[in-house]
Formats: sequence, C-alpha cells, structure tokens
Amino acid sequence: MKKYMSIWAPLFAVMFMLASCVDEDGAGVPAPKSMFIESAEYNVDLTNDETKTLTLRWIDVENATYKVSLSNQENDIIQELSNPVTAGDLSVLSMDIPYEQLASYVETAGLNGIVGCDFFINVTGTPVDLSKPTALAPSGSTARSTVHYVE
Repeated sequence: MKKYMSIWAPLFAVMFMLASCVDEDGAGVPAPKSMFIESAEYNVDLTNDETKTLTLRWIDVENATYKVSLSNQENDIIQELSNPVTAGDLSVLSMDIPYEQLASYVETAGLNGIVGCDFFINVTGTPVDLSKPTALAPSGSTARSTVHYVE
C-alpha cells in the first residue's frame, strides 16, 4: 500500500498545483461592484409623520450617474427626485426623502384610497465610462425598493 501512495502522492500534488493556476484577471482581481439598495422594503405612515424623512442608501459603483424616481403599478406616473445625494463611508450614497414628498406623490399618482397599494423607489445607475469594468448594463440598471404606506 505504501508503494502505491508514494507513486500517487507526487502526481496528485502536481495536479493540484496546475488546477490552482489562474489567468492574470482571474482570482485576486475584484469583480465590479453591483448596485443595490440598503432595504428592499420601507414602511411609511403618511397620516401623522409628515415631518419625518426616509433615508435611502445604495452602493455607489463609482462609474455611474444616478437617477432616483418614484413609480407604482397602478399607472404610468413617474416622478424623478432631485433631492441632494450625500456620499458616505464605504462607497455608500444616500438621499433623504421627506414624507411630505412621498405623500405628494401618492396624491399626484392617484393612489389615495387604494387599499394595499404600494409604490416604488427606483435607483437607476448608468455607466459613465464603458471602457472601465462595470456590473451595470450599458443602458443602465435599476434597483427597486417597495414602499408600504398608510394614509
């Protein structure tokens, strides 16, 4: 048995060494960051919390411009937000959205009184320089969070 082990051991060692070899752009090169929003869902009480704000946070992929918008499934009304975006630690961007602005969208979109109707906050990232690696689609990628609201 020892005779067979002494023959196979070096062969297995060479096979493992060859299997661990990778190209230059393989292991050790980080993949481009994917964009995602911190929370997939938000619960908002618009009846008496209009002085509050919702803080939206997402990963900055560092090679993109961003558009933040509100949308819903009931109709085609989309509202783009131009609120200031703040850069934070660890490549995180954030935007404060006042509840008053969310309540205004609910009214504008005609969502008042529709039981169980949610709306969405969309963050669309579009690559600035396509020659750099990016996890975004060339035409842009969108991350979405659902807002469950009470009115």
